[in-house]
Formats: sequence, C-alpha cells, structure tokens
Amino acid sequence: MYAKNIHYTEEDFENIQANYNGKAEYSNGYILLSSNTSIQHNKIISRLNFKLMTFLNKSKCDVYTESIEVIFRNNEEVYKYKPDVFVMCEDATRQGESFTSAPKIIFEVISKSTATHDYLTKLDVYQRFGVLEYNLVEQEGYIVQYSLIDNQYKITNVFKNNDKYTSTVFPEIAINLEDIFKF
Repeated sequence: MYAKNIHYTEEDFENIQANYNGKAEYSNGYILLSSNTSIQHNKIISRLNFKLMTFLNKSKCDVYTESIEVIFRNNEEVYKYKPDVFVMCEDATRQGESFTSAPKIIFEVISKSTATHDYLTKLDVYQRFGVLEYNLVEQEGYIVQYSLIDNQYKITNVFKNNDKYTSTVFPEIAINLEDIFKF
C-alpha cells in the first residue's frame, strides 16, 4: 500500500525497487509495494499471456508481463507501472528496458491488496495516457473490459462464465474464459 504523506522521488523509487523482492510501482510520488502473487494469480497471467501470444504470432505486436515496466510521463506527472499482461506494437517507444508509450491493451489481474489501485488509480492513468483497452480480470472468473472511446473509458463488455473474451482493439483475438479460469 501507499505510505501516507510521504512523497518519493524517482531516484528513491529506483533504489527501493532494486532492493525489493516483489512488485514495486511508482505513482507520481507514491510507491506501491506488493508481495509476490498467488499461484492462481500466476496461472491466470500465464494463460492470458499464452493465448494472446498465439493470436499475435507473426503480427507487429508482442505480449509482455509484469516483469517489464511501462512509464507514463507528462510535464507534471510520472507513473512507473508493471501491468500483469500487456500488448505493445512496433510503434512503441522505449527507454532502456522500459516502455515509454501506452500499451494497446492491458490486463490487470485483481488481488485483494491492490484492487482499489487497479480499479481507480490505474484506470484513471491508463485512460488519460491513451491505453486503448483496459481489462480488469477478477480471479473469480470474469473480465470487465474498458475501451477508450472519445478519450473516455466506457465499459464495453463484462465477460463471465462460458463467454468468449473479444478484444475491441484486435477483434481477431477471442479467448474462451474457461481456458483462462480452469482451476
């Protein structure tokens, strides 16, 4: 969680991140530390990654997971997030091993400890920085899909049970939810 009333610099964050055994994210002066994920969380990420890689094979886009950082920056703000699963295409920009342009699609698998951050803070940041599709993946077996329409996120679908997730960015991507949530 965030430390209240303490603002960190990017340099502070880099030092903390280098010595932390878990996921660290920088949110415009605040640092969010979370422990390593559960087995179920990891399975969902792995299955999403595999299915997306299969659809995007031989395309101009690639799939990445939470070990890669995405930096969202403007004149007043900087956010360094590690989305659970995300899609970048050949027009992406980088700074070292971090991406500096918005992913086309992001999937965040919701954990109890980070749910508010994913549902509120990241939704706002991703919308303002132009992520075309943001998917909140609830471990109970459903996906809430937000699509950027006229610079505003709209819930375009809620996939559950035996539904088939379909991307609004890449309509050829269709994934049976039972392939993601089989436990």
